[in-house]
Amino acid sequence: MLCPDCRAENIEGEEVCEACGADLSALKLPSAASELEEHLIQDRLGEVGAPEALDVAPGDPVFLAVHFMRDKNIECVLVRDEDGNIVGILTERDILLKAAGAKQDLMAMAVKDIMSPDPVMLREGDTLAVAMHKMSVGGFRHIPFVAGDGTTLLVSIQDVFRHVAEFIPRD
Repeated sequence: MLCPDCRAENIEGEEVCEACGADLSALKLPSAASELEEHLIQDRLGEVGAPEALDVAPGDPVFLAVHFMRDKNIECVLVRDEDGNIVGILTERDILLKAAGAKQDLMAMAVKDIMSPDPVMLREGDTLAVAMHKMSVGGFRHIPFVAGDGTTLLVSIQDVFRHVAEFIPRD
């Protein structure tokens, strides 16, 4: 959908233009052409059943984060400062691309040195289409969001696809 103010392209259903902040909520949305599209447009992140995120501190050794990820069978952890603010996300990909190597000491390397800073955050009420758009544009497989009770959850593209899998046409 094009923003009427700045003409920037936005995903259908966005309430605010990503480029200029204009209100898009009053624009007419197209109707869903299939059951899958209907679920992508109407279902919210809070319905997906995303797990609670695990946290590490920026100064923690990468080895500790790897240990948590392996022990809990998860693909990423959030990085929180001493005030509890999310300052980054550390993913398997960050570790592989920035820390893995024969001469790297994961006990001596801090999480802050290889994390992706300032992760994109979503809201519990955002639609699956918005989440998929953010993941696609940013090249992310995981995005954190805050639930109504204040818990930080971590939705993955796998969570989204599991949620809508039964609505994908099988031709």
